Amino acid sequence: MYTLLMHHNGGGGVSQYIQTRLDDMTIECVATARQFRLVWSNAKKETYSSIYPLINRLKNLSIKKIELHHLWGFPFGDVEMLLQVLGCPYTVCLHDFFGVCPNVFFINNNRRYCGMEKDSTVCEGCITETATRSILVKAGGPSFTVDEWRNRYHSLYKKASAIVAPSVSTKEMYLTYFPDLQITVIPHSLPHLKQKQIRKHDQQNHKQLRLGFLGNLFLHKGEDVVAQLLDHLDQAPLPLALYSYGDLASSLKQRRRIIERGPYNGENLEALLIEDQIDLICIPSVVPETFSYTTHEAIKLGYPVLVFNLGAQAEAVKTIGRGWVVEEVSGAALYEQLKKRCLTKEELHSYE
Repeated sequence: MYTLLMHHNGGGGVSQYIQTRLDDMTIECVATARQFRLVWSNAKKETYSSIYPLINRLKNLSIKKIELHHLWGFPFGDVEMLLQVLGCPYTVCLHDFFGVCPNVFFINNNRRYCGMEKDSTVCEGCITETATRSILVKAGGPSFTVDEWRNRYHSLYKKASAIVAPSVSTKEMYLTYFPDLQITVIPHSLPHLKQKQIRKHDQQNHKQLRLGFLGNLFLHKGEDVVAQLLDHLDQAPLPLALYSYGDLASSLKQRRRIIERGPYNGENLEALLIEDQIDLICIPSVVPETFSYTTHEAIKLGYPVLVFNLGAQAEAVKTIGRGWVVEEVSGAALYEQLKKRCLTKEELHSYE
């Protein structure tokens, strides 16, 4: 009796979480550009050109339950057909806000966080330029409105046997759109980190404040605000050294102000941070995260974290009390907070 895990196979937090769900009795179902793929724990793969042979195959596999992790790339009608034919109970796992924002991250046409817009007419204007993207057309149909999108997801969620969110903030945000849902909060685990207990880092001998950006830095992850921060540093330098652990947007690479260490994993993250004598971690996401692995990784390894007052990243810092929350989402506000941290560097090691 198998559990079917449906997801986009697109990396990020979804793929990281999927790794914790895999065992001999799970089968992954992912959608590619022109086909569906089933993947077993022993790496066996099967591909199907349409939903019909896929469903027929699944009917013969004794699927006992389904976990919907992400439907990016799945035609919505195909998902509805699959669920109806198999008749299995299914759980919805809320990894981001795709169910209420077709653009996923609440980023508007001005490259800014929209503040979780509720007015669908405003949202229609926002997605006008992206509504013809193949991935959105495939998910929503050849013609869809934001209201239709949200109604279909609302219906899908209401029929689920369970809906799971990885943070309280994610639950609360979804309930502002769909107040009748029953959502359970279950935070993700971090089994990839060997560190078992939080430790306080010793005061470093270097004079500069060493700041590490953890995770990729692209648009929704803070590309623009980091660029603004660099502008301020050009005009009024601080005793600050910048490091990145992840991929950088090309606009930031060109500035040559950030020392790039490249992507990390659970095996080498702590060693990298210790080697570089990092004092403080910054997660500059300009949108609310649903869990923020990077924030939790930094906290678990004992580092104070600097975040904007958004989503699960701010929730984690406030709850655990290891770091600082910046109210205004801007490079200027980030600069001012770092200026304070440079002047009171000892706080980074006392967490007071």
